[in-house]
Amino acid sequence: MSRILIIAYTTYVTDARVKRHAQIMAARGDRVDVICLSNPNDGLHGGVNVIGLPLKQYRGSKSLAYMRAYCCFFLRAMLTASRLSVKNHYDVVIVCSMPDAAVLCALPARILGAKVILDIHDTMPELYEDKFPGRRGRIGSRLLRFEERSSTWLAHRVLAVHEPHRQRLEFARVNPRKLRVLVNVPDPKLFSHISESTREDQAFTIVCHGTIAPRLGLGTAIEAMSLLRTTIPVARLHVIGRGDGLEAAKQQVVRRNLQDRVSFMPPVPLEQLSTALANATIGLIPNEPSKATHLMLPVKLLEYAALGIPAVAARLRTIEHYFGDGAVHFFNPGDAGDLARAIHELYLEPDRRKRLAARAHIALDGIGWEQQKLNLYAAVDSLLAPGPARNHSTQTAAGK
Repeated sequence: MSRILIIAYTTYVTDARVKRHAQIMAARGDRVDVICLSNPNDGLHGGVNVIGLPLKQYRGSKSLAYMRAYCCFFLRAMLTASRLSVKNHYDVVIVCSMPDAAVLCALPARILGAKVILDIHDTMPELYEDKFPGRRGRIGSRLLRFEERSSTWLAHRVLAVHEPHRQRLEFARVNPRKLRVLVNVPDPKLFSHISESTREDQAFTIVCHGTIAPRLGLGTAIEAMSLLRTTIPVARLHVIGRGDGLEAAKQQVVRRNLQDRVSFMPPVPLEQLSTALANATIGLIPNEPSKATHLMLPVKLLEYAALGIPAVAARLRTIEHYFGDGAVHFFNPGDAGDLARAIHELYLEPDRRKRLAARAHIALDGIGWEQQKLNLYAAVDSLLAPGPARNHSTQTAAGK
């Protein structure tokens, strides 16, 4: 049994990757503690000890406010990690970005002998350029590339979320020997295929869930719903999530007089998400085109594939890398008219929806839940002294 600490600037109850990895490690018998942002229920959950700090995630447009929020988390997380490390002597600390500099929180544990894994969830330089365009964004992006590379120097392993992400990190001069790929494949215990017969036949429900931000294209989706007002009178868009683009999206709905066609609900715990998506006819990934979004493999797309929900997605590089035209119905990113066209085509062709869902499920199987679980075990165990259980999991992963 290993002692593992996870540090993440996130809300544990709704963060699929952090929660999944913590539970995977706890399920095989490791002792897992998680330091995170304020959490609805601290304490033991699924074998994981959750320690929520009294801080909320900042979502806004001010870079200095982001810095203050990050620094407050760093300080509290480092102090908490120091206290726990003296008591527990962790074998491995997994630090989840953003920001990449959160790896500094693991320094006390590293000094006491723990190995450090930096799990890079997003590419901060590209995201910063998206959020703050112009000269300010370019300067910030260069500084963040240095921060990214420096952060990886402090880690023994660096996790990328997919193969194009790994290539991007290697291109940024991250040591390739440190890099491992761990795709955000949904847990089949939580996301199992939904029978078509269980969905409401009378409605044509389009769902889009997750973070709400301008780069993720909800504005384009709302414009498409306006264009579909007469061609698909039964179409409804359900938005599940929160983010700094939420208020703007709600105002856009009011301006377009779409209150009866577009609804919003807050994020739900991971265990309840499949139920919230159960009546979806189509899953939507409307991301805008940018350096950052071309590097995203949206978790929502993988969840739609697992549930058997056909997806309409912006044609972006990483999505195309894993899902071809036969598995996802593509539209030109940022083009509300083309998105309306794609949705209308699937409305008229229910058999095509079934074929898309089936092929997407095959594509997801090619990534492999079991393989990703073994990849996590191997990334952790490769840093530890050999033991019977560790040798078994590492050898199994290597033999796949």
